Amino acid sequence: MPYGLLTTLFKHKKAVLGIFFGVVLCGLAYLLIATPKYESVAELIVRFGDRSVPEVARTPTSEMTPSDRREIVLSHAAILSSHDLAQATIEAFGLTAVYPDIAANPPTRWTEVDEAVNRFLGKLSVDVGAQDNIITVSFLHPDKKLAHDIVQKLIDLYVAQQTLVYQNPQSGFIGSEVKDAGSRLARAQAALEQFKDQWQITDFDEETADLLKQRGDVDTSLRNADANLQQAQHRQNDIDRLIKNVPATLPESAGGEKYRSVDDAESRLADLHAKQSQMLATYSPSSPAMASLNAAIGTAEADLKKRRAELNSRSASNANSVYQTLQTDYLRTSADAQSNTEPVRILTEQLNTIDHRLSDLRRNRGNYNDLVREQQIAEDTYRSLSTQYEDARVKDSLNRQRISPATLISQPTFPYKTARPRKLITMLACVFGGAILAIGTALALEGRNDRFTTAEQVAFLLDVPVLASFERYQQPTTRGLLTYGGPQ
Repeated sequence: MPYGLLTTLFKHKKAVLGIFFGVVLCGLAYLLIATPKYESVAELIVRFGDRSVPEVARTPTSEMTPSDRREIVLSHAAILSSHDLAQATIEAFGLTAVYPDIAANPPTRWTEVDEAVNRFLGKLSVDVGAQDNIITVSFLHPDKKLAHDIVQKLIDLYVAQQTLVYQNPQSGFIGSEVKDAGSRLARAQAALEQFKDQWQITDFDEETADLLKQRGDVDTSLRNADANLQQAQHRQNDIDRLIKNVPATLPESAGGEKYRSVDDAESRLADLHAKQSQMLATYSPSSPAMASLNAAIGTAEADLKKRRAELNSRSASNANSVYQTLQTDYLRTSADAQSNTEPVRILTEQLNTIDHRLSDLRRNRGNYNDLVREQQIAEDTYRSLSTQYEDARVKDSLNRQRISPATLISQPTFPYKTARPRKLITMLACVFGGAILAIGTALALEGRNDRFTTAEQVAFLLDVPVLASFERYQQPTTRGLLTYGGPQ
């Protein structure tokens, strides 16, 4: 309870006051003895992407994630707080100028430089914001001007160091690789051109497609020409067979007195044949009458044949129009067959030529693909190395001109008042620390003492009324607690 706490404090007031004033006096002594230090502060911003350094933009850059940005900022902060950078800064000013006490009293466990670097890193603060890309650099030193100069020198060395770390393109090595890649590309192009000249190839795929299209057209034309030729030849054979069965001339039609003897001979022969038919019904074929009749029939037939021969020799024949028409068709069909023979031959030769060319292309397809692939690989390698070489050349120029992604946005401040020790904060810390330590000490002493100090403790712990107490100061609350647990 507050009253009990105050009672405890007053009970151990000597120890409480001694500890409290002891802590405060120690703080005052520290403020009087401590060497005042001045703080110089500078701020840098780390840029990303195309805003960091001038780029030769050939390919689109991908956006960085927040974790990537954070890692880059932390890596820059690590460079600022590195051991080598601190040593280089101390060596730039000299150990005697920066830390004369170390130069006057060298350490025994390690070298002077190591002791100076450790002290330098202890006084150097490199702070990175939680969500931004700003780096705050601060340094404490007893000499206000030297503190400013050290921060400025540290930033200059940092810019030089981070350009070496992040922008080391090895342009000499890449330049030699570009030359080798150019020679390889030239050899690949020469081999491919020689192969194309040897086989007369301009574009393999395009030529193959054109040849296949030409072959289809020629094959279709050849089939049509061959069908026309076969049709003409069949028609020619058919007409030839018809001509053989059709006479070239036709005899003149019989009529008039010129053919009367033939008609009489035919009539007489017909009568004899009729009479022969009648006699066969009565006489035997071997009878003398039938033999006489047969002889008469033979004589009549011979006479008819003779008269017809005389008539044919004396009469003129007429040309057969059907024969003439067939002959005309035969000549026309022969001409068609002959005219269709030449296209078939030419188209067959063209088809054979195209097939031979396609066979050559298929046979050399593997070699052509190997040469084209070698040229493409050599060309891609040369293009990639050329791009890297140009980037390396640009980055070399950036290094020479000390251009880096980190830009100084706040120059190192020139301190006009001491930053360490902080008097107000130190005194407040001593007061609060001394008070807490004093209270803790009083409570600890009270905890070790098992005696009752107040009547309230007796009434609270024993649950019995207190009849009387002898104290220097009687509080109204005490009278109420005296009757706790009993009647008023």
